[in-house]
Amino acid sequence: MMANKKKLFIITTIPMSFVFFKGQLLVLREKFDITLISSPEAGLYETASFNKVKCYGIKMSREISLFSDVLSLFRLLFYFVKNKPDILHANTPKGSFLSLAAGWLCRVSTRIYYVHGLRYQGESGFKKKLLIAMEKLSCFFATDIIAVSNGVKDHLQQDFITTKEITVIWNGSINGIDLDYFDPAHPDLSNIESAHLIQKYDFVFGFLGRLVGDKGINELVAAFEQLNLEYLNIKLLLVGGYESHLDPLQQETLLSIKTNPNIVHVGFQEDVRPYLEAMDLFVFPSYREGFGISLMEAAAMNVPAISSNITGCNEIIDDGINGFLIPVKDKEAIYLKMKYAIENRLAISKMSAVTRSMIKDKFEQHKLWNKIISFYEGIKH
Repeated sequence: MMANKKKLFIITTIPMSFVFFKGQLLVLREKFDITLISSPEAGLYETASFNKVKCYGIKMSREISLFSDVLSLFRLLFYFVKNKPDILHANTPKGSFLSLAAGWLCRVSTRIYYVHGLRYQGESGFKKKLLIAMEKLSCFFATDIIAVSNGVKDHLQQDFITTKEITVIWNGSINGIDLDYFDPAHPDLSNIESAHLIQKYDFVFGFLGRLVGDKGINELVAAFEQLNLEYLNIKLLLVGGYESHLDPLQQETLLSIKTNPNIVHVGFQEDVRPYLEAMDLFVFPSYREGFGISLMEAAAMNVPAISSNITGCNEIIDDGINGFLIPVKDKEAIYLKMKYAIENRLAISKMSAVTRSMIKDKFEQHKLWNKIISFYEGIKH
């Protein structure tokens, strides 16, 4: 009966972040009475309706805004006092900080801080100090801390963010990978090459994610432009939208994307699988990640990768086996590995043959869900 289920409140700053729980919510609702809490946008209500769980909208700003943040804190506090959750599952920096503080104030017995990444790593000066302070407080307010990867766990400890025990569930990642969906043999996959003028003998480099500076897009486009002077049959396929208000690309990069006929920008796509299938090599030169979800998706589609040697990503890519690891913010390293790939297609093909099996062994979704549920049910406070 629903009355016997523990109340689990899952909090994110914006509803878009509930994509991390795709499929998982349907499993969790069998064990818990779930309420989703996020900013009151359409995505919140659509996600709750689809998964047949409760929801409640509380506006939360992604950026630091004192008046707005205090107001959100009190709204969370009043909602928790009224509805008495048993477990808080806090995600994303602002949503976590506010909900964990409110949960601590009203003594929610189990307050889980799920650390998806460390935002302070991409900042400097006063803002970095402020973000570090927020991380420390979020950890202080939490009864249980889960890191999305072993790398995130190491940084939390090395940067003296917390001395509490930190858990990594199985091999990390918040939701694993759905190998039935991300399957190059899936019958629903469409052929997108002809629609984007990709020829049979083109070598296709690809990127999936937000087109912003800290994803390394400036370096990636510059490296491709250099390669494009040397090789004819190459393409760069960019899947994702801009976030100009947060982290705009350089004007030179934007001009290249717009004017180079060998750079194909398709914007945000609901179904990314046909675009991953069209790629020969995924390129992910991000500056910071908690866990490279798109790297897992590419690997499940038999696409090896060039990736920055950063937290999370270096737990997915085994250098020289299913891809290459390169230094952060290094255009020359990106260029050299892309050049190697063009000239050594057989080596890339051999990598493609092992990527999916490596993902299956470490990140298969249903195995991870079972371990997540066992962890939540085993918490005693």
